Amino acid sequence: LNTDQLHSMKKKSTNKGIVLIKKSNNLIESRYKFDIWETRFFLSVLAQIRRDDDDFSVYRIWYKDVIKSFGLKSGDSYAYLRSAAQSLMGKSFFVSYEDEGVKREKQYHILREIDYLQEGQEGKAVENHEYIDVTVEQKMKPLLLQLQKNFTAYDLRNIVKLGVYPVRVYELLKQYESIGKRTIRVDEMKKMFEVTEKYKLFGDFYRWVVKPAIKEINNHTDLTIIDVEKMKEGRRVTALRFTFHVKDRKALQRAREADAQQQFDFRPKEESRGEPKRKRSTNPEVFSELFELVNDWMGKEALRKLLASHPESQVRKAITYTRNRLAKGDEIQNVAGHIVAMARQEDLVDPIETKKQRAKSKSKKQADSKKKKQALELRRKNLYIELQEKEDAIIEGLFLEMPDMESEIFEATSQNRLSNFRKGQSKEENLTNPIFRAAFRNTVKKKFPARFKALTTKYEAKIKAVQAELVE
Repeated sequence: LNTDQLHSMKKKSTNKGIVLIKKSNNLIESRYKFDIWETRFFLSVLAQIRRDDDDFSVYRIWYKDVIKSFGLKSGDSYAYLRSAAQSLMGKSFFVSYEDEGVKREKQYHILREIDYLQEGQEGKAVENHEYIDVTVEQKMKPLLLQLQKNFTAYDLRNIVKLGVYPVRVYELLKQYESIGKRTIRVDEMKKMFEVTEKYKLFGDFYRWVVKPAIKEINNHTDLTIIDVEKMKEGRRVTALRFTFHVKDRKALQRAREADAQQQFDFRPKEESRGEPKRKRSTNPEVFSELFELVNDWMGKEALRKLLASHPESQVRKAITYTRNRLAKGDEIQNVAGHIVAMARQEDLVDPIETKKQRAKSKSKKQADSKKKKQALELRRKNLYIELQEKEDAIIEGLFLEMPDMESEIFEATSQNRLSNFRKGQSKEENLTNPIFRAAFRNTVKKKFPARFKALTTKYEAKIKAVQAELVE
């Protein structure tokens, strides 16, 4: 290794303990899935990248530094660090983008080379070699180096106590720290985390991914999530709107002091910890439910034998068929015998139940059509809200680049007679007026059209697609 490379291996200097992690927003929103040790290893690499670096160096990741940085219990776990590095050699980030309205995905390999301690060695000399030298793939440079815009930076200390999914949620919210709100579609979140198949139901995704992330972020980071609104299209939750703020200095200090008292086990845990255990057989519940329906005609033992010898679905159909005939006024001498006989018929057709199902299906179809229209109208409304939030984020960035521009835009907007500008009110009060705020936003967009072009094109296409469905 040359002098420059060795220099890059030293821990980067920090200001009052700050270790800065800096990522492009495209990387944060990319599709990938790490386990906890892969996350720790990659963050340890990022912690060594300096703000003014224009190329990657060889980064030396010491096992003892990882243990210290993440507050882990010491143990014979260099193997976990080595395994994480080895697995990352075969992993990629998948960055989504659009080209002329067509969705595409760019794949970035993460690591080019790793140099690690071979297995099966012991002794004092081995401890002096418990590090891994890492070379990052050159194609990753636009995602990690010389970032001037569309990036997010945070202190590593904020996320050292988080699990894999909480880290991802934290980074997604940190992008919008200056706004304090972010709306994220559930399907997009699942895709980013690569859990679309694992958590098909929203309830499972919210319970085992989102809810624990909220708890960990509130307990250990510089952010406090104060509300998560479940946004629906019809009855289905399609997006989550997070409202959050940055902790004050005292609250953050208390969180860090509490974390300092707690050492985490170095051993990797499944990210699925806490997931629901395999359900017990529902037979006892099914038996109780069906016995409620037949206890006037059939004893418990007879029902048990019937369920033991025939599928539950056939027994249910036989009971329903028999009850419908009795309700119609048909005379059945031996009701229990009739149920048993009907349960033996795999192709049993119940005209009464068929008629009920047709009526129910027609009613459901009408209700679904109405709900679909309502859902599309809500989707269109939410798209406008998302567009405005992202436009506000761009505006926030513009004003950070050009601090004097906000006053200039405000003055120009106030001259517009349609802006609903109120002379007797302050600047802040006017900006809370929805009409003036919209005019203010439009003034910025007219002055800097190039900054908004891609976003506008993207959302106009989405809104147009929703409107086309509404017309159908």
